[in-house]
Amino acid sequence: MLPLIPILLVLSVLLADSGLILDLGLVPESDDAPVLVVLLSILPTVLVTLVTMAIFSMLHARMDRPGPRGLRPILRRGDRCMVVARWLILINYLAAVLVLDWLGAMRSFTGALLLIDEVLVMLPPLVAISLLWWSWYPIEHRLHEAALMQRLDRGLPVHLPPGRMVFVLTQLRLHVLLMLVPMLLILAASEALERWLVPGGKAFFEVNVWLEIGTGAMALVVLGLSPLIARLVLGLRRLPDGDVRSDMQTICDDHRVRARDIMLWRTSGTMINAAVMGFVPKLRYLVLTDGLLEQVPRPQVLAVMAHEVGHVRHRHMPWLLVGLLATIVLSQWCLELLFWFEPSWFVGSRGLGGLLQIVVLLGVVFILFGWISRRFERQADTFAVQHLARGASDEGLVTSESVDAMSDALGTIAALHAVDPGRRSWRHGSIAWRCGYLHGLTGQRLDRLAIDRLATGIRLASAVIVAGGILQLTMETFR
Repeated sequence: MLPLIPILLVLSVLLADSGLILDLGLVPESDDAPVLVVLLSILPTVLVTLVTMAIFSMLHARMDRPGPRGLRPILRRGDRCMVVARWLILINYLAAVLVLDWLGAMRSFTGALLLIDEVLVMLPPLVAISLLWWSWYPIEHRLHEAALMQRLDRGLPVHLPPGRMVFVLTQLRLHVLLMLVPMLLILAASEALERWLVPGGKAFFEVNVWLEIGTGAMALVVLGLSPLIARLVLGLRRLPDGDVRSDMQTICDDHRVRARDIMLWRTSGTMINAAVMGFVPKLRYLVLTDGLLEQVPRPQVLAVMAHEVGHVRHRHMPWLLVGLLATIVLSQWCLELLFWFEPSWFVGSRGLGGLLQIVVLLGVVFILFGWISRRFERQADTFAVQHLARGASDEGLVTSESVDAMSDALGTIAALHAVDPGRRSWRHGSIAWRCGYLHGLTGQRLDRLAIDRLATGIRLASAVIVAGGILQLTMETFR
């Protein structure tokens, strides 16, 4: 769910800035209306945050006297409470921006300052989510202390528990700022360009081809530079020379994958993960955390490395961008179909038409982009299995050892993060779902796996839809 936070924060502002406000008349028109909007927007978030913090405090107290099943039920309740609280905060934010016109109310105080009003609107949910991590920290600290003895018994490196502020900043950098900073840069560039090309602003559905082209070009520049931004945000350092770096470089060389460097993210052992960042080889980084290298067995680390290389080899990052554009085009086509069916719905922003616009835009992007992302994640899992099997099988078949290495890596990472294997993830799917799929690959031919054909179909369909959207935009511009 966490990647949804920056996406929804920015997408809601973009929709509101385009004039898509579902005006239900909840706030009477008066001189005090902006103040009332701010209060109605912030108070529910404050209430949810305080209640959740109280629940976390009670759960932390219960850790001193766990039941017969240990800490697992307490952690499961805490995890569910965290997820529900985040959703309530984000839903309240969506309602405030798209129903109460929180952005317009904020601009009545700030004026037309570039990006300031948007950041101030996003600030309350960001502060609330940060406070949730702040209140979760005592539970996380207890888990770290419990894992400390296990690390000593296994002869693993021992890190002092991070302080509360360091923990919150680490979560904020990884789950929010890593995506939000580039998105805000794109938003600022787009807003500046719009003020230059369309001084009076543009209405919803109104298209300015030069504005769209300019915004797209700026977005590509920012996305190309995003690995450098990520390096600063996360504080990445070059992975020292050694066996791990050599193994990673060998996997890259075997599959003709180029990267600027292989980086280490020092998290005091709190993060167990890997990632690939960047579209362009000369600006691409492969990132491993210290927790992954210290706590996960070597065969499983190799599987995780191969998984990340699989993302690059199959060009998942640029194709995810194409897929996102395709879902936006599809949502636009759905809205145009609704407009053709009943034009009166789209006169003004009141009533069913405004609600349909919001539901269609958010629903299509949420459902389809999540589905595409999970299939690409499954293909990366499959790539890791294929890589490991080719080094262990002369028959061209998926081996049980390669499947076990990848599925055990997923299980180990989930266990070390105290994540329920059945917990669903919008972009990745649940660990149980992924492992169940992997075990079904055993004995199949390496070069005839269904997921590769499905991924090819997704790329083709996405490219056709985006091409259709570009053609439509061109025809409408020069009509």
